[in-house]
Amino acid sequence: MAKKDTATLENQAPAPAVTGSAQGQPTASTASASEPAAQKNDVKAGGPPSGFYIYLGPTIRGLIQANTIYRGDRAHALAEAKEAIEKYPLIKTLIVPGDYLPVARLRIKTPGNALHANYTRLVEQVKDGRRKEAAANG
Repeated sequence: MAKKDTATLENQAPAPAVTGSAQGQPTASTASASEPAAQKNDVKAGGPPSGFYIYLGPTIRGLIQANTIYRGDRAHALAEAKEAIEKYPLIKTLIVPGDYLPVARLRIKTPGNALHANYTRLVEQVKDGRRKEAAANG
């Protein structure tokens, strides 16, 4: 299903009115034509229409749990996971919008894309960190 089909009516910007173009009169001004585009960008910047982000990486004990849901926009999600991101920066790439969730779950399992590569790199980093801790402790 196309992303356009899943958008709500609130998120769709009205089309600019075209007046008099057939009679050779000027059409809508460029400022008013760019307003709907600006409104669309504001909606995207505020977060996905679904209103949540989800962490699709592995569970890292004491830091972050797999499939953690963050309500709100991306900035809020990253702020909530700040401690984990500071220790493992790849976590930031594995926090995806709710609208992208079905595609992201498939891509994480499929080799040959950034989500899969970041997931496997993060798993290796966590394992290496545990090995170093074990060596230091015992």
